Amino acid sequence: MNTREIARGGLLAGFAVVLLYIGGLIPQAAPALCISAGVVSAVPLIRSFALRTSLTVYAAVSALSLMLVPRKSVAAAYIAVCGLYPIVKYLIETRVRPGARMALKLVYANLVLAVLGALVSKGVFPQLEMPGFFALAAFWFAANIGFAVFDAVLTRFIRFVRRYLPKI
Repeated sequence: MNTREIARGGLLAGFAVVLLYIGGLIPQAAPALCISAGVVSAVPLIRSFALRTSLTVYAAVSALSLMLVPRKSVAAAYIAVCGLYPIVKYLIETRVRPGARMALKLVYANLVLAVLGALVSKGVFPQLEMPGFFALAAFWFAANIGFAVFDAVLTRFIRFVRRYLPKI
């Protein structure tokens, strides 16, 4: 990592923490700001395919958000889903053949949902309670659809940035 890459990573991490902090203050905007902060961790991958910088930004934002963001659920959403997924998406899309990519992404998403569900059932997040079976099944279905939409939007964003904003 050169100094320019380190400085760019620091700026991106600071921007992502600010987005998460605002999301912690404004509950209605928290999902959009958490997703936006997650897209920030994809910027080094879009710009220069710098996986190390992207992982460093993710780690820094995760640690800082746990310390600074008022609502820890926003930080947890970033750590578990929004911040890590662009990195996982990059790894899957560069190392897996095209026919198996979406299936592997859905396996990842369902694994994350299962881990989060287990944590909620064990009381790690006391503000959340486990819903009944049918509500949980409906949530699981909706989460998979939401994940597929998030993946498609992130793909279009990456294409847009690579095509129209090559000098970020």
